[in-house]
Amino acid sequence: MNFIKKLFVLINLLTALALVASGWSIYLNPADWWFISFFGLFFLLLLLINIFFIFFWMVVRMKYLLIPLLAVIVTWPVLATYFSFKLPSEETAKATGGIKVISYNVRNFDLYHWSNSKDALHGIVEMISKAKPDIVCLQEFYNADTGKFQTIQLLANDAGLPYCHFEKKSKKKGRAWGTAIFSRYPVVGQGTVKFDNKTQNSCSYADIKIDSVIVRVFNIHLQSIYLSKQDYQYLEDISEKQEVLVKPTREIFSKLKRAFIYRGEQALDIEKRIQDSPHPVIVCGDFNDAPASFAYHTLSNQLQDTFLERGWGIGPTYSGFPQIFRIDYIFADQSF
Repeated sequence: MNFIKKLFVLINLLTALALVASGWSIYLNPADWWFISFFGLFFLLLLLINIFFIFFWMVVRMKYLLIPLLAVIVTWPVLATYFSFKLPSEETAKATGGIKVISYNVRNFDLYHWSNSKDALHGIVEMISKAKPDIVCLQEFYNADTGKFQTIQLLANDAGLPYCHFEKKSKKKGRAWGTAIFSRYPVVGQGTVKFDNKTQNSCSYADIKIDSVIVRVFNIHLQSIYLSKQDYQYLEDISEKQEVLVKPTREIFSKLKRAFIYRGEQALDIEKRIQDSPHPVIVCGDFNDAPASFAYHTLSNQLQDTFLERGWGIGPTYSGFPQIFRIDYIFADQSF
């Protein structure tokens, strides 16, 4: 029994330290502390383990209760970015005379048939049209000059969004990919935040005149991990208790490390532009990072996380399993 007690204390110490490390990850630049960023991926799991130990020590031995309790208290600022406990309300932005904003990674409108949807393009356009937004930020946006995917024209005609700033990251024979900002109001200025590293990800912004006020809207798509089909298959095999292999594990680890570092650099570049903005800002996008990350902490600094202000629960990005990660965000200037 003495050995088992010591083993539980050791396990709790290690998981408590890991939870604290995941909390520190929001302050440490991955360029220098990339290994700490990995702890941020497991923040919720580590939190649950430490909550279990809080109740465990309350029953078994009270003097060890401080170990998990202190770890949870120290990481409370991170915990507060994961959950929103605002009661659901029928009140909308339109009801208060505000503006409605949508941010959506549309994955090229299923150009490469990733989903099982028969017509993802028109399904997305119809959803946006019914929502009647004033501003829409789309990542992994695709447009063609001819044919089915004339998406700029579709959104202008069907969704009533005649103004557009399309930042083309790549183009080929009348087709283009990138990020796009659509608006019901005039776009009076636009620009790009250039990333130092070579990447297909990007950030653009548009100055939108809403009545007599100009608002600068940032549309961000931070560094993707670029997992291959083989990587996803391998991870699925592991989840089904298949053998863990060294080479594919190392390759996925390397991709995650590079993405952490790139996102940190990109977030710092964008933060400078946000701080230098002469207008109130709205920051939208797919960050490819959870709230326990350097990128989230850097870009949300001094801005309102709209989900935390008006949302409910955990707000996961994906509708399928696992429903634990929020990686898409809308931030707003404190003046809103």
